[in-house]
Parts: sequence; structure tokens; C-alpha cells
Amino acid sequence: MRICFFNRSYYPDLGATGQLLTELAEDLVRACGHEVWVVAGPPLYSAGGKGRRGAPWWKPSARELHNGVQIVRVWGTTLRPRSFAGRAANYLSYFLGACVAALRVPRPDIVVTLTDPPIIGLAALLAARRSDARFVFMCQDIFPEVARLLDEFRSKVLDLLLDRINRFLLRAADRVVALGETMRERLVGEKGAHPGKVVIIHNWADCEAIVPGPKENPFSLAHGLAERFVVMHSGNMGLAQGLDMLLDAAERLRDCPDLVIALVGNGAKREALLDRVRTQRLSNVRLFPYQAKEQLKESFASADVFIVSLRRGLAGYIVPSKLYGILAAGRPYVAAVEEASEVAAITKKYQCGLLAEPESAGDLAEKILILYRDRQFAEHLGANARRAALDFDRARQVREYESLFRELVGGPAGASRQRAPLLKYLLDVLLSGAGLLLSGPLWLVISLAIKLEDRGPVFYFQERVGKDGQRFLSWKFRSMIVDADQKYGPLQAAARDARVTRVGRILRATALDELPQLWNIFKGEMSFVGPRAMMPREIEIGGSGEAVSIEAIPGF
Repeated sequence: MRICFFNRSYYPDLGATGQLLTELAEDLVRACGHEVWVVAGPPLYSAGGKGRRGAPWWKPSARELHNGVQIVRVWGTTLRPRSFAGRAANYLSYFLGACVAALRVPRPDIVVTLTDPPIIGLAALLAARRSDARFVFMCQDIFPEVARLLDEFRSKVLDLLLDRINRFLLRAADRVVALGETMRERLVGEKGAHPGKVVIIHNWADCEAIVPGPKENPFSLAHGLAERFVVMHSGNMGLAQGLDMLLDAAERLRDCPDLVIALVGNGAKREALLDRVRTQRLSNVRLFPYQAKEQLKESFASADVFIVSLRRGLAGYIVPSKLYGILAAGRPYVAAVEEASEVAAITKKYQCGLLAEPESAGDLAEKILILYRDRQFAEHLGANARRAALDFDRARQVREYESLFRELVGGPAGASRQRAPLLKYLLDVLLSGAGLLLSGPLWLVISLAIKLEDRGPVFYFQERVGKDGQRFLSWKFRSMIVDADQKYGPLQAAARDARVTRVGRILRATALDELPQLWNIFKGEMSFVGPRAMMPREIEIGGSGEAVSIEAIPGF
């Protein structure tokens, strides 16, 4: 198969999704014999601060080959992503380059999009439509919830735009990959993904590269950690982890003379954390730079306990991939996460760590002290962690992806034709958005007329069934008397219908009662061109709630 991935972060970028994608792409070439292309941007974080800078500014992209993977490195800015402006510039410049690359890469059999940036799926979908390839949406994060981590920027318009794009990509995808059961529930229950399209494939660690090692090793000896009880956070120091809580816990743990908290890695919050350590003179906290893969075994072995944290409200929207490396290292951990998260589920199933309340420094410190005082219990949890790691080994998860891709390529020939056209969706969004803006004054006049006639509600809502059996509320301006359905039943409107109000007759004659359905179209629940959205009882048999094709209903 020829497989093409779209993601800004890729080798030599140190971003978590970039590293996972690098391992997946290289294994699909080395172990499975497939042809793999990656449309990537210039690295923001790389070992030693050096790396490929992407294409020259006068070229949209440049080609390179690394470990058998064909990389199309598109031009993009490399501003520091600590501010919204810098992050947005990096995202948009890469996205524009990726759209051009989507029209130039060799025609693939499978196109896979990740979520860095959240809009990159549109470029990937363009490549898939151009080649009639199968399209896979690999959810590493769910938007717009993750975008709300940017404290300095809040925009309801941006949230709505990201949500619309996310829902559209979920509908357009042939398969959607979720990282766990909670993420699957978010995608199906909140984002409208079709349950039959969503598959769960966990992230992973390389259990051959990361193995339990001795506490006394070159890394711990070089940094004076061999004789200390080391509580380690290793990986991205970003906005999602809430690492200020860990420094608050460090304040509470000052009385443990041989306990040190080690923060290892890079990220948007690293400098702020370092400044706070210096300002508050937290002598029991030390920061270390990113450790290359070759040193991970030793740095992980230097830890007695790891920390996994996620800010409240993000369970299922983000899955911390650092957990799998901790499991492979055979070390216990304290997870400050919500009960509903994938991390909590793994912790309970394998009994390999302790759970703490998210964003609670007191509870986190208390759980660390349990393992500090009971080293035998900590070793027991670490042994369980290594056994759990084998269920999330790199080779096993790569096989899951390859099986998914083979299933899609070998599926029914007609399945790939049943897709929502990209241009049709864009037409719906643009026309309905323009219609909502231009018809604003008319909405006000109609609303006043309805209120003045009988002081009843302006809008009428009715449950309808859309694509793939998804239910939604259809909006209309109310044209009948209040509670007409309860008084007369759901009857088809007739000429001189007593239920219709005087204002309602005008609205029905001009079809203005359906003007609010522009909002349904903008949300992606309806389309300007398509079948009529039916009521649930019109397309169900025996009241079972199971949606069936219209052709299957007797006498329709």
C-alpha cells in the first residue's frame, strides 16, 4: 500500500505526536513493506535545537528521505508557540503548504490525518478526494476543547469554527481512530461520530528500547540522583499538564530531605516553571533538558516514582502518551487525572499506580508520600506496570494500524463513494453563514410579530433524523398556536388549518418559517441540497428506535 500521513510534527521534531508518527511510519516501511509518505512542517523542537528548517521560502515544499520514509517538508514559520499569535502563524503557514502538497504527492491508497494542527485534516481530505483514497482521522486530541488551554485567547467564533471542522472530518472519514474508550465516547456522544466508524488503537512504548533498569546508572550518577528518592515528570511541559500543581506539591514535600522532583523535557511551560523554581527557591526541584531516545532507558531508570497529570475537564479529549513509556520502564506512578480518563482506566485495570485528584497539590503530595514511605509497595506497582506495558507494545499497536489499513483498502469498492463532498460542505457553511448575517434584521421583525400576536415562544423545535441516523433539533419560526401537537396531535398541515396563526399563514406562504434552519445547515446537521429530514417515528419500525432505510418501510 501507499500510505500518506499529514501532521506538522515529524522527525526530528520532539513533539509527542511527531515521535509517535515517526515510529509508526518507519515500522510500516521496515516491518510491513509499505510505501509511506509524510507531509510535515519544519521542526519546532529538536535535539540540540537544530533540525531541518523546511522548504526555502521561495519553494512550497522540499523532499527528503529518512529511514525509508518519503518526507515532504513544507515551508512554515517556526515561531515560539507560547503565544496564540505564534502558534496560529505556525499552524496556518504549515496548513497552506500542506494544501499545495496534497495536490502534488503521488496518489495514495490511504490518507491519514493527525490533529497537529486541528485543521490539517482538510488538506488531508483534499489529498484523499483527489486520489479516491480511503481517509482515516487519527484523533490525538479533540477540538475545540483542547484549544481552550490557551489562557490568553478566548473566542467563541474560533471554538465554533474548530468544532464545525472537527465534526465534518469525523463524518467524512472512512475510519476514526480513538486512543481509548473515553475518547471514543466523546467522539460518538458529543461530536456525532458514527459508532461503526470509530476504532480504538492505543498509543504505545517500545518495550525493547525501554526496559526496567538499575537505579544506579550513568544518568543518575552524573546528576546526583542515585542516592535520592526521585519523583519524575518526563515529557512535554505543556499547557495540558497543569505542572504548577507539582511545584505546589514540592512545597509540601520540603521536609523529605532525600526527595527530589525532576522535571525532564521541553515545552511551552518550561521557562515559566524554571522561573518559579528560582523565585521560590525550591531546592528540591530540578529541571533537566530533553533526553534523546538513547538515554531514555537510563533517565527513566533513575526515577522511583513518575507523575502523570492532566488538567480537569480534559479527560477523553487528550490522552497522555507518556504513560506508556512509564509502564515500559517498570516504574510506579501517581496519576493526577479524572476518574473517566484512559489513564485512570489503565491504572485500575493493571494496579500499576495511584490516582490523585486532578489539580490538587495536597492529594498529589499525599500519594507521593505513600510510595516514599512504602518502597516495597512501590516496587509491586512497578512490576505490574511492566506487565501492562506488553499490552501496549509498539509492534502490537503498529500491527493494529496495518490491519486497519488493509481492511479499508480491501473493503467493498462502493464504500469509498459514500462520502460528503468537501466543496458541498464548504458551500453549505459559506451560504448559511452569509444567510444568517444578512437575514438578521428579518429575524427581529418576525420575532416581534410572533410575540405581539399571542406572546408565545418565537421558535418551534422538532426532533429530526439526519445522516447515519444522527438525531438533531430542527429549528423553525413558530407558525401554529402554542402546544398544537399536544392539543391536536402531529397532523399534516392542511388548507385553512385552524392551528395556524395569522402571522404563521404569512410565514408559511413565503417559507420564512424555515429561515432558522440556516443554523441547522451551518452546524452541519442539514444541507441546502439533500433529502427531507424526517421525524424519528417516520423512519422507525415498531418504535424500537432503530433507524432503517426509507425503502424498507411498508407503504411509504
